[in-house]
Amino acid sequence: MSAHTAWRTTFHLRFRDFDYLGHMTATSYLAFFEEARVAWLVEGACVAQPAYVVARQEIEFEREVLPGDGPVTLTIEPIGRSAHRVDVREELRGADGTLRARSTATLVMWDREARRSRAISDAERRLFGG
Repeated sequence: MSAHTAWRTTFHLRFRDFDYLGHMTATSYLAFFEEARVAWLVEGACVAQPAYVVARQEIEFEREVLPGDGPVTLTIEPIGRSAHRVDVREELRGADGTLRARSTATLVMWDREARRSRAISDAERRLFGG
């Protein structure tokens, strides 16, 4: 499934992304990964409002992000899927290309009305590799 080229986007850093130690907060990493996933699904699956839940996410912090390290680039690559979910590998890099954090996440496609998982759509299947 990794035959896909990783999708990428860039975000500017915001004042609220930093804590009193002067580096990016852990919650900001989560927010950037989430914003990137939504943009990836909107663009790649052609949906206005992607419907999924994060069932699992693991982040490895490699190097701190400081205010001067932006803009940051995030990449997303599907690495596995089943009938209802996709596993993704994500990276966050500083403007200089240095890896700052990597994430693996399991996204479960969600039916808003039934309040439960749903099957991956055809457009999502193409995006996820197959």
